[in-house]
Amino acid sequence: MADYLEGDHAWYLHQGDLVVPDDLDLDIALIVDGDLVVHGFLDDYVSGIGMLVVLGNLVVRDLVSWGSVYVEGDLRAHGVVYGYYNDFIFEVNGAVHARALILGDKSASYATGEVEAEIDSYHPTKEQFRTARDILVPQVYDGWRNRARQGKRPKLRRPSCQRVCARLHAGEPLFQDDER
Repeated sequence: MADYLEGDHAWYLHQGDLVVPDDLDLDIALIVDGDLVVHGFLDDYVSGIGMLVVLGNLVVRDLVSWGSVYVEGDLRAHGVVYGYYNDFIFEVNGAVHARALILGDKSASYATGEVEAEIDSYHPTKEQFRTARDILVPQVYDGWRNRARQGKRPKLRRPSCQRVCARLHAGEPLFQDDER
């Protein structure tokens, strides 16, 4: 892996395809000159904000990003793609394919591929919230426990990024029909 300095950031370049057999805690600025396949959960925030440039396709089980993500090709996730925080970008030149695509206060540019539930960044609709709530476990919503005690479903809102991350790190399911 080669590295170089651009301004205050050290960027690392991986030539060719890169396969990660487990979860990836991305706390660096990484360019993959090919496809990146992560057989687990990709998190670019847990130990520092990472930045990712993939010049091919990105394939992950799940992705949560506070940092910047740029994918030249398609992004394919088995589960969730969650982009959060407005100081960085989320850009996919191809299409995003995921069970759930959730963006919150994130500058984003992408085409929607096969997505079961999508909550857009700045103008989500009640229908988007309803579709996500129908497939996600209640535990990803703030206030879910009090609502459950009252016999109610979570409010129509964006799932909590922190709760999604915590469940992914703990290996707990995000989807109602998921058997982890």
